[in-house]
Amino acid sequence: MMRMSVIEERKIPKWKIDEVASLEEKLKNSKTVIIADVQGFPADKLHEIRKKLRNIADMKVTRNTLFLIAAKRAGLDVEKLEKYISGTNAFIFTNENPFSISILLSKFKLKRYPMPGDKADEEVVIPAGDTGMTAGPILSTFGKLKVQTKVQDGKVHVVKDTLIAKPGDPIPPEAAPILQKLGIMPVYVKLKLKAAYHENLVIPSDQLELNVDQYRSMIAEAARDSLALGVEIAYPVPDVLKITIGRAYTRALAIAAEAGYITPETAQMVLTKAMSKAYAVLSAISGKVDLGVEVPKAIQSAPQESKKEEKKEEEEKKGPSDEEIAGGLASLFG
Repeated sequence: MMRMSVIEERKIPKWKIDEVASLEEKLKNSKTVIIADVQGFPADKLHEIRKKLRNIADMKVTRNTLFLIAAKRAGLDVEKLEKYISGTNAFIFTNENPFSISILLSKFKLKRYPMPGDKADEEVVIPAGDTGMTAGPILSTFGKLKVQTKVQDGKVHVVKDTLIAKPGDPIPPEAAPILQKLGIMPVYVKLKLKAAYHENLVIPSDQLELNVDQYRSMIAEAARDSLALGVEIAYPVPDVLKITIGRAYTRALAIAAEAGYITPETAQMVLTKAMSKAYAVLSAISGKVDLGVEVPKAIQSAPQESKKEEKKEEEEKKGPSDEEIAGGLASLFG
């Protein structure tokens, strides 16, 4: 008699099949998927984020195994993702650039009530006024926090605004019930991103966090440096030549005036400079030789004017002025 073994095929629940199919479709229709750690993340705050992302991204919390099956079916390189798929995760599906989503999420200031060990993300102030709390043991808690109170009609009133924690300071544990009663949430909640998968490229979380102001400053500095270099070497592009030609024209006039080269444009400068030199000589010998010519008082300031001209020439050698750079930047960035 032959013994026959019966292998029972394990039946996969329909909800799992449907879930994988749904995830596969989302992955195929999205350019980007972002993995976020939601272990211990408040469910109500996750709902707020989901609402804020509406119309630009779809967020879903699902089992890691189901996601990996769907990702493989959708043609993603699962091996690149596996090390990020652990714990409890939310998956954000979008056609937006992953950096745009990261910046958008960083702007969401979601708050919660403090828990033991929390530090304040903003000033924690107990405001003056009626707390609505019945006078009793709670008064001793206010006393520990050094909050001045008075009892009026059986209710606890705070006499004046009282700071109990600065940003970065630990929040006193005894303050938690009072803050909840007053609706004060001094702790920020931020969704922790693990990585993004975009066009077969995995971008770790540390590369997703961009300091926009820093990058803007770096780009502006690079633009200033490149413009200064372009002016120095007279690089033949319109935005640079506007500055270069202007500076060349000014220098040409100065050289012509110094050399005494007369043209309709330089005549006034040549004559003015000649008069200035003549009066300078006259000023130097006045008192020693009577030439019968009075030295104008304006000549006394001639040495100062000369220093100004020298300073201007020195500045021109260093590079374009702030005004020239500002104009160049404006033309570069529209």
